[in-house]
Amino acid sequence: AKHLAEALRHSNCKLQKLNLDSNIIGNDGAKHLAEALCHSNCKLQELNLNGNNIGDDGAKYLAEALCLSHCKLQKLNLGNNNIGDDGAKCLADGLRHPGCKLLKLYIMGSSIGVTGAEALADMLRYDNRTLTRLNLQENPDIPPALLTKIERLAELNSESINCTAVEVGRKKRAEYGPKLDEIYGFVRSYPNLLSA
Repeated sequence: AKHLAEALRHSNCKLQKLNLDSNIIGNDGAKHLAEALCHSNCKLQELNLNGNNIGDDGAKYLAEALCLSHCKLQKLNLGNNNIGDDGAKCLADGLRHPGCKLLKLYIMGSSIGVTGAEALADMLRYDNRTLTRLNLQENPDIPPALLTKIERLAELNSESINCTAVEVGRKKRAEYGPKLDEIYGFVRSYPNLLSA
């Protein structure tokens, strides 16, 4: 991953999509790739790191890269890794940043629980204006009731929701965001609506 990251920083590199599925690059590899994503020469827009033994530290490095203006990444697959609540919170923080360009994030088959899921829900509710897809499938530590709550809250910003993947409608949120926040404030004042 270190040598690959060096290549991505080279001015002659035109690579926009990179599939590293099941290469077990780990946190160190994720760090090298995150450093490359921050470089102005890196043109990568899609990165598949599914099944690479990346944990919370690796998610943190990648989340930090998402905040930077040089990062052009629009699609990131971190599915089937060892990302837990801390990693999910870092990703939520990265997605909150106004410079973040990410449109699709896949973190299915991980170890995200209540705290991480709530951080992602808050990010969707208040801060992110670009994300169009968030896949949380196969995270067994997220209780079904919390998934339902996340889906109901995301529904305020979304055109389509399915059972364990949250879709966020970018256009709808941009057009109706302030009104939806007002509606959410009303719904939040009546907790029974969310627990029904």
